[in-house]
Amino acid sequence: MGKEIVVTSLPMVGGDGPFSYSKNSQMQRRTSNLLKDRIEKLIMEKLDVETLISRSNNTICVADLGCATGPNTFLHVENIIKSIKSNLESRSDKYPSPEFLVFFNDLPSNDFNTLFTALPQDRSYFAVGVPGSFYSRLLPESTVHVAVALASTHWLSRVPEELLDKNSKAWNKGRIHYSSAPEEVVKAYEDQFGRDMEEFLEARAKEIVPGGLVVVGMCGIPRGIPFSNLAAGIMYETMADVLHDMRSEGLVTEDQIDTFNLPIYHASPEEVRDSVEKNGSFTIEIMELMDPSAWLKWRMNSEDVREWTRCIRATMGTFFITQFGEYVTEEILERLTTRLIDVTDKLEDSYREKIMLFFALKRK
Repeated sequence: MGKEIVVTSLPMVGGDGPFSYSKNSQMQRRTSNLLKDRIEKLIMEKLDVETLISRSNNTICVADLGCATGPNTFLHVENIIKSIKSNLESRSDKYPSPEFLVFFNDLPSNDFNTLFTALPQDRSYFAVGVPGSFYSRLLPESTVHVAVALASTHWLSRVPEELLDKNSKAWNKGRIHYSSAPEEVVKAYEDQFGRDMEEFLEARAKEIVPGGLVVVGMCGIPRGIPFSNLAAGIMYETMADVLHDMRSEGLVTEDQIDTFNLPIYHASPEEVRDSVEKNGSFTIEIMELMDPSAWLKWRMNSEDVREWTRCIRATMGTFFITQFGEYVTEEILERLTTRLIDVTDKLEDSYREKIMLFFALKRK
């Protein structure tokens, strides 16, 4: 089954409660909507559906890698299926409408119960849950026609080990991310992303049929721009400031802060291109940095910040709860919201263009 992947990342907050991912993933939905037309165009122009169907017993398989708990996954899966049907109808009338099988993948600790409870009753596909890290093999060889990973591959498989080693130059004492960190810390994150992307591509090269597509939308950054210039960089540094304030009040310990690092990395197109060329199994059909959803470029107000921190709670809450406990986590996020509202001017002045990386690969 390939190399063993040690995964220390944690899932999104499950269930359908007020802090759940399913109730607080509007930001990710806006990203998916932004990519909808591009993905449709890719499928129409780059996917030879007629040939693929002739080789696959009239069944098309789609994999959503990092599906979380819905509802966004259902929306873009339906859009992909509609695009494939339109592609086939435009090419030929000799094939019956294909059947579709969708593999919904996420970590084994993902809340698949909530995901499948929310499956649309009128869906046009068969659904299968596939627990496991997408940094490893998930499916049999040459079974997937389209794999999509939206808002997921900026999550690393693990925190770089060097960050927790007091004898390493990359020991990330007092920080929780690589924003404004020494070069050695940034390099540790960069290297971890490189290893993860290598594993991601190696696994997909086995699973994707020749002519099939891998479509990825993730957090990105232009090469040469310091991460601290981004709104996300400001947020992570503000988050660390909140933790240090709480340490001075005895609510968290110094060791808790020093051993807490978020496994999130914003890659440049050049980094991904290097990984793809090293792998050698794919052609790059598109690789671009895009502007994020329009609201991220508006003048931010307090409600925008609150929506942002609700999203942070839904996506990162399990990390904080595991490290600090649920009660302290609520206090951290309340203080973070207040602090971010106080620095909206700084957030507005941050670099907020071309920070979503979109790329599509075709299996040779």
